[in-house]
Amino acid sequence: MFSTCLFCHGRLGSNDVVEHFPVGSRLAFDAARGRLWAVCPQCRRWNLSPLDERWEAIEECERLYRSTRARVSTDNIGLASNVRGVDLIRVGKPLRPEFAAWRYGPQLKWRHSRARIAAGVAGAAGVAAAVAAAPVAAPFIAPAFWAFGASAPLWVVPGMIAMDIKDYWQWERVALRLPASNGGKLTVRIRHLWESAYYTDRYTGELTLRVAHDGGASHYDGDKALSAGGRLLARANWLGGAGRLVQRAVDHIDEVGDADGFLQKTAARFSRFHGRRMMARYRRVGAMSLMPVERLALEMAVHEEAERRALEGELAKLAAEWKEAEEVAAIADDMFVTPTVDEWIKQRSTETRVPDPGGA
Repeated sequence: MFSTCLFCHGRLGSNDVVEHFPVGSRLAFDAARGRLWAVCPQCRRWNLSPLDERWEAIEECERLYRSTRARVSTDNIGLASNVRGVDLIRVGKPLRPEFAAWRYGPQLKWRHSRARIAAGVAGAAGVAAAVAAAPVAAPFIAPAFWAFGASAPLWVVPGMIAMDIKDYWQWERVALRLPASNGGKLTVRIRHLWESAYYTDRYTGELTLRVAHDGGASHYDGDKALSAGGRLLARANWLGGAGRLVQRAVDHIDEVGDADGFLQKTAARFSRFHGRRMMARYRRVGAMSLMPVERLALEMAVHEEAERRALEGELAKLAAEWKEAEEVAAIADDMFVTPTVDEWIKQRSTETRVPDPGGA
């Protein structure tokens, strides 16, 4: 079994995941044609494995690839990154697309649990402080209530100050700062989250994010819309969500089909109504003109779409590399293969196709 690249002679590395082929940390396989490659981390060339070392390893790679939902594919190439430490490149008919919201669900639940714990600690501290102060304050409570009627104006000013503090805390606090196109920073306050939203550009149809801030409003498109939106939504969803709410958010995306479809649907709805929401208070419409479950779903969809776009760039490179590697593999395999062996390869390739439990 080889351990160095046939092209640049660099080390291919190793893995302890694929028992029958522990070479390389990035493996490419084609179950239909019976091909297995170790991809060089230095020159990215595909090293074809010997015939007698492929079959069990291909079966292992296929099972590993199908066991993960964090995968993305085009018409000919699929990529599952970091599957127990190995990148798997699957050549052939793509499997059913998988939505990876399951990865973000636990994070949202953790935020919810953290918020509940913080609220419980604060409440307990307040009760303890009140109990400790009660003996000291008791002699002054009755005279204070008696004097309230005669000194009402003196109580108005502290009350107004308290209301101002409450309003500032609820609306005027700085939520986050986003990078501006001029290299500066945009100051986004809590109230600005209610005025920001995704929409579709009326001319190009491209997904665009409108962000309100102290200086007015700015617009992000493309990958920047996803990056900025992810930060806005993480702040808007700081309370996270209980398990049932998170599952409803996942169901919202599944009903549409995928993360990109959900993003487009949400943006189109905002574009149609220009951000206006009738009976907003009744529907609990809040930040980004969305209900809580919609905001959770949108945060999942934004992260999912950002990752998908990043992986698609990698897939384009892999497709070009695969075409070159397949030409070499076809020549190499045909040089020493008799018709009888060729028929045996086709039979093994058919047996290697493991049924997809997700409905490929």
